[in-house]
Amino acid sequence: MSARAVEALRAGVKALSSNRKRALEVLRLATDDDAGMADAWLARIAAGDQSVSTLAGLSAAAARLEHDLRTMGYRAQDLDVAFDVGYVRWLVADQTSARLAYAARLLTVREFAQTNNLLEGLGCTDRRVLYTRAQLMNDTQRWPDLLSAVAGCEAWQGLDSEILRRAASLLEAKAAANLGLFDRAVGAVGRATESALPNGDAIMRDGLHLRALIARCQGDEDTARQTLADVVARWPEYQLAKDALADPTYSLHIVDHASIESRSDRWDPATGTTPAQRQAAEHASAARQQLAEAEKTLSKMVALDEVKRQVATLKASTAARILRQRKGIPTPSTSNHMLMVGPPGVGKTETARAVAKIFCGLGILPLADVYETSKDRLAGQYVGQIETQTREFLADALGGTVFFDEFGELIHGGYAGGDPVGQAIIGVLVPWMENNRDKAVVIAAGYPRACQRVLESNRGLQGRFSTVIEFTSYPPDKLIEIAEAIIEHNHSTVEAGALHEVLMAPFTGFYTEQHHTEDGDTIRTIDVLNNGRFVRNIVEAAERVRDLRVMSESGLDGSDLSDENINVDISVEKLVLLTREDVSTGLQQALPPGLRA
Repeated sequence: MSARAVEALRAGVKALSSNRKRALEVLRLATDDDAGMADAWLARIAAGDQSVSTLAGLSAAAARLEHDLRTMGYRAQDLDVAFDVGYVRWLVADQTSARLAYAARLLTVREFAQTNNLLEGLGCTDRRVLYTRAQLMNDTQRWPDLLSAVAGCEAWQGLDSEILRRAASLLEAKAAANLGLFDRAVGAVGRATESALPNGDAIMRDGLHLRALIARCQGDEDTARQTLADVVARWPEYQLAKDALADPTYSLHIVDHASIESRSDRWDPATGTTPAQRQAAEHASAARQQLAEAEKTLSKMVALDEVKRQVATLKASTAARILRQRKGIPTPSTSNHMLMVGPPGVGKTETARAVAKIFCGLGILPLADVYETSKDRLAGQYVGQIETQTREFLADALGGTVFFDEFGELIHGGYAGGDPVGQAIIGVLVPWMENNRDKAVVIAAGYPRACQRVLESNRGLQGRFSTVIEFTSYPPDKLIEIAEAIIEHNHSTVEAGALHEVLMAPFTGFYTEQHHTEDGDTIRTIDVLNNGRFVRNIVEAAERVRDLRVMSESGLDGSDLSDENINVDISVEKLVLLTREDVSTGLQQALPPGLRA
């Protein structure tokens, strides 16, 4: 502090009543000479300098408030510097109010982060600080934080306690109402609108307006309009009430905690997301995951290049149809039901699961679930029971994908008047497929000509399946590839050349041997053995043979394996290697007795 700054303060305060412009010029000399002279900053504000920087100077120097004014016979409140925080006006009279004046100025210029930092430095015991924090949260629509700031405000005591209690109660009511907590909001409005003033004030006016909007949200339009009319009559220039009275859709914007916490900018309500937006984002994320999982499933499947191409075409066609619809291009609706024709064990079920995920990922279906069934699973003791079981099964599958295996077995000949079980199932299935074509997908699987026979048995079933994906028996080289893939997946290894030496000849025989069904379908012996599933059975049997051999050779039969030091010298290679003999024995164990050597 310098003598020159003190003299400048003295001269500036003296000039406030006669020449404010001159006072401001002199007072600037004081703050330039001594930036910590709080009283000079306060006097500058009294002279009309309401700049943010001047309020910031006062706040920074607040600890010295009245230090110099007292030597001149003044108090801070004698300069009559007032500031507004919402409904409340205070004089700068102490350190806290000096800093709150800066907070109020920051609020008006929407520097909310700075306001928050300043208030956090002032603690949370002074009611004026709590109310100012509540106003910050009101201006930024952080309703839960507002409720925390004014908790217990109905019991606030002290200077200007009545107006502060009412103002805080009104802010509480606004926060509670915008969170949909109407009972709490109504109680707080009641406290806010209690006033001894004969004509009311802004708190009463806004409180009654809020009460009307709460009534509207609760479906009580008569009370809402009556209250709004009363507000307009008492305060004819209050535009918000006039707008709400003229527009019955004018209402509160109810938000939830999650929407507020979702903001990318804590202080900007526009950066938050709505529940619908979050749900859409979750759906989009889940859709991406479903598509990725479908691609992963298909990529791991061996010897199905043509099937993968057909699925890729299906996916592209479906996506293109969706895009055309979004562009407003007339797009005829199409059925998504499909046939997967081919022998067992060639990946139809896994492909169906991948297709279900694709449909879910593209938004065609809400669920990626696959509901598997067959004629045997739906059959009952009498026709009525079959129909009931079929309806119940299909009802559970709504929104997902039905995988109907062995579809070609649905209708058998030899019955007078037709197959009653199959016809009962079809009688329920056909209308369900048509009525729910946009809510579910049916994938029917079986031998091609057998499936065609079933389709021809019911004219309503014809044309229901818009896509046909063809599967074929695995030739010997592809069966070997599948064996290699399974061995790798199981973290096993196999002696070089063992698979070809042991399996190629029998696989060739199984592939070549064939017969024809009454429907005309070609059935190879490898189909009877279930193609890929047969290969998996061979590998798993070979691994069991290997494990028995390794345990026996290592002398571990009957040993206590809880001792971690037993035979630690067994190599990893020995534990995972499949020999020619293992594979040969595994083949024999996997074969039905009638086909074993």
